[in-house]
Amino acid sequence: MDTTPQPTPLPSVEELLQQITLLTQELNLLKQQQQSTTPPSTQSPFSSAAREINSSSLPHAAISSSVKVSPPEPFDGSMQKAEAFLSQLKLYFWGKGITDDFQRVVCALSFMKGGTAGKWALEKTKILDENFPKEGLWDDFVYEFREVFADPDPASTARHKMNMLKQGNQTADEYVASFRELVADTGYNDAALVEKFQTGLNRSLREKVYNVPEMPKTLNGWITWATRLDRQWRQMEAFNKSSSSSSSPFSKAPTSQKPQPKPATPSPSPFSSTQRSFVTQAKQSDVVPIEVDSGWRSVRPLICFKCRKPGHKAVDCRSSVNINAMNHEELKDFYGKLLQEEKEGQQQEQKKDF
Repeated sequence: MDTTPQPTPLPSVEELLQQITLLTQELNLLKQQQQSTTPPSTQSPFSSAAREINSSSLPHAAISSSVKVSPPEPFDGSMQKAEAFLSQLKLYFWGKGITDDFQRVVCALSFMKGGTAGKWALEKTKILDENFPKEGLWDDFVYEFREVFADPDPASTARHKMNMLKQGNQTADEYVASFRELVADTGYNDAALVEKFQTGLNRSLREKVYNVPEMPKTLNGWITWATRLDRQWRQMEAFNKSSSSSSSPFSKAPTSQKPQPKPATPSPSPFSSTQRSFVTQAKQSDVVPIEVDSGWRSVRPLICFKCRKPGHKAVDCRSSVNINAMNHEELKDFYGKLLQEEKEGQQQEQKKDF
């Protein structure tokens, strides 16, 4: 007897279509039941006329957890920072995986601090409720945010900035970067952009582009030649400066003059006037004064240059004391001992007299 199992026959196309129809009907019934059990939603605090804004929709897939996304900078209501704030929010929501519209609105309001934005966010927070309809809530928020804080005429603002933009002391690369930031908002065609770009360039750089073999006619061509010529000129200037500053083997080396040290102010000494004169003479240099009077030797007493005692010269001095080699503290101690010896001698003489 053959016990081999028989293969199960596959359903036909009509049977599959009937099953799909039944599943669709059951799904619709479940949706109707869920809507009937949901409590009535509170009116949204944001304008509902902004559903046409689809550019603010965000992807629902979060970035890998290994990628760290910086939070947006706090927004204070500045018109120049409005669109940048929305862009930063979009990246932050994407990185953190925030897909719920209510959570997006709460997060955005938390970053609105100070200025007019802080007051606006405070008023919206007072009427914020979890029962708001989730669908389209973020689009309504973006619409009203732009109505309040964004530039009402970004094209005119961009054109004014482009008319005022000049290269000045900037490099061509910096000028091109500032110029390209305004291109998209102006709405100018390529010919008008070329004219505005030429007007903002420095005169010398503009003349150099005019003198190229084939003068460019498009904006990209002008940008390419302007940046190339500006880089070459700046490299040549840097090379010339480095060459001129390098020292030549035939030039004289600059002599560095060391500042002369200021003479130290002598501190008050407790010694007598004769001893202070000895200390002052010890600090003086070995400069021999000019002989003004030829008979000064017969009037001035002979003083030893080594021990500063009268009656002999330094050559004949037998004292082990060399005042010239002493510093201020050593001189102070030396003359203090002399002063003490003089006092003791005077006391002994007074005792002998008695």
